Amino acid sequence: MRDFAADLGARRFDVRLRLVGGDPPSTLLRLVFELDRLLVGRRRAAPPETVAADEIAPLADAEFRPDVVVDLTGDPTAADPAVPTFAVAFGGAPGETALFAVLTHGGGVVAEIYDVVTDEVVERARPSLERADGLVSSAASVAARAAGLIVVRLVALREGRIRRRLVGVRLDRTAVGALSLCRHPEAFARALARHVYHLVCRAPHWRIGWRHVDGPGLAETGDFDGVPFQPLPDPGLRCFADPFPVHWRGETHVLFEDFDHRLGQGTISAVRFDEGGPVGPVRPVLAEPWHLSFPFPIFDEGNFYLVPESTARREVTLYRCLAFPDRWEPVATLLSDVCASDVAIIRRGDRWWMFSTIEDGRGGWSDMLAIHTAPALLGPWTAHRDVPLAVDAGATRSAGMPFERDGRLFRPVQDCSVVYGGGVALVEVTRLDDEGYEQSVRRRIRRDRSWPGGRMHTLNRLGRLELIDGVTVRPRWDILHRLVEPLFEPGGRR
Repeated sequence: MRDFAADLGARRFDVRLRLVGGDPPSTLLRLVFELDRLLVGRRRAAPPETVAADEIAPLADAEFRPDVVVDLTGDPTAADPAVPTFAVAFGGAPGETALFAVLTHGGGVVAEIYDVVTDEVVERARPSLERADGLVSSAASVAARAAGLIVVRLVALREGRIRRRLVGVRLDRTAVGALSLCRHPEAFARALARHVYHLVCRAPHWRIGWRHVDGPGLAETGDFDGVPFQPLPDPGLRCFADPFPVHWRGETHVLFEDFDHRLGQGTISAVRFDEGGPVGPVRPVLAEPWHLSFPFPIFDEGNFYLVPESTARREVTLYRCLAFPDRWEPVATLLSDVCASDVAIIRRGDRWWMFSTIEDGRGGWSDMLAIHTAPALLGPWTAHRDVPLAVDAGATRSAGMPFERDGRLFRPVQDCSVVYGGGVALVEVTRLDDEGYEQSVRRRIRRDRSWPGGRMHTLNRLGRLELIDGVTVRPRWDILHRLVEPLFEPGGRR
């Protein structure tokens, strides 16, 4: 609430607080909080803060007349029907008790911002819980993303603009669900299993799959039928992910993240491909003192550029190829002081458009869609006036190169609704302009027995060459690796 009020104040809103009476947390909810504290409290950097009302905003006096009201109680009401009044529902019910009830049952949470007078849903968020550590942290992540969309909605309202994505959708009201204690022992068991897994295995261990395919591929069919994918061998102490194929000056190479488990840091490597598959060894091509991944390629006016992810640097840097594939120079900082993950850049007409997911320290890093635009590749780049344009853990973070088909623009995106890199979705961009952005999910792709192992978060294709990645089990000891490796061969059984 304090951050929410501060964000509104930063956008020149005059914020006032109105306090209402409410019931204290139930005995069961206090028990849930205590279990949460016992299970994850030791891993928290600090205990949850207690914030006084006057630290959030000044109290509204009897003379204050609001232009808009945001009611965060469990029983929202519109004191004046002429004043727009918004509330937040979690699983169809308003209030923080509803939020905790949904969270205690596990799974994802949908937060809906709605008009209290009309019950019209004006914004919907599917926040990512990938960084949440326990119940309180999960609730904070969801609340932060809901607050972010409210800010965007209020700015649009003040400017007389209409965000049209959810016009006509009504809130499907439900009663506040019952709290559940089942999630806590399950969460503890999963945490213990993850701890043991990380002791035994190098994790997560990503690997790249490739195949040559004629005709429709994964983007068209959504399944793994046909030619099986073959893993690109890795040395074990390093793993490969984020494969991008490029054809430059007569040669085809695949650029990818090369992650060193010992250093906990990635660089960019490449391997040449021909019609028979990979040719020659993997070669390092770009390294920095900070982590690099997701090497997005761009070709413009006879030059070959690369935009690797560098969130640790809080910059989006453009590199130009001096000698393919392993000589690069930084030529421009496209964005600065921003954590922008998995940047994808396209040209549409005379404009350049940049897609990314941004991280603000208050939630996950795979759910807030940001779009920037520029008249030229080197900039200047400006943020779309609605940021975030969407909050959706299942359909915002880039998973490959956008492409056009029959005049329609598609984006491969990561489906992180259950777990980071849990799958790939294909979305069609139905609107992209200064006034707004709209997309629709056309297909969701999940790995299956043909590509065993957990997760998948990249899909790219160049001609006949199709590339994906995924997580496999990689024990730290070779004797165990030889035992489990056959279980994770494409087409094998888990």
